[in-house]
Amino acid sequence: MKRWILLAVALTAGMGLFQAAVSASGSIGPGPGKVSPRAAYSQGKALTFRELVCDTCPLRKGDLDRDRARSLTASLEAAYEGGGAGSPDDAAVQALCAGTDDCNLKMELVHYFLTRRYKL
Repeated sequence: MKRWILLAVALTAGMGLFQAAVSASGSIGPGPGKVSPRAAYSQGKALTFRELVCDTCPLRKGDLDRDRARSLTASLEAAYEGGGAGSPDDAAVQALCAGTDDCNLKMELVHYFLTRRYKL
């Protein structure tokens, strides 16, 4: 009897050591999935201050206020639709999209940040 109990314990311990790989329930594949509003705001803020508003960028940090943000969003909307707003910020929008494939996504993220931050 003692031998059967030890065999059952050994089998149970062995099964615990050799479990099959488990994947997350409901996940289709790797990647971020949908972009949440908080993530869109953070990504838009990072893009704005990395590519539009910095020491070597088209705009300086002190230049970005509510009126300038309104002008930038108008330029972003016009560029997204394929035109230009005719403002000096059109060049800044072009600098945002220089040499990238994901220009529309960048414009959407920066637009989302500016409209939320400056309540436009």
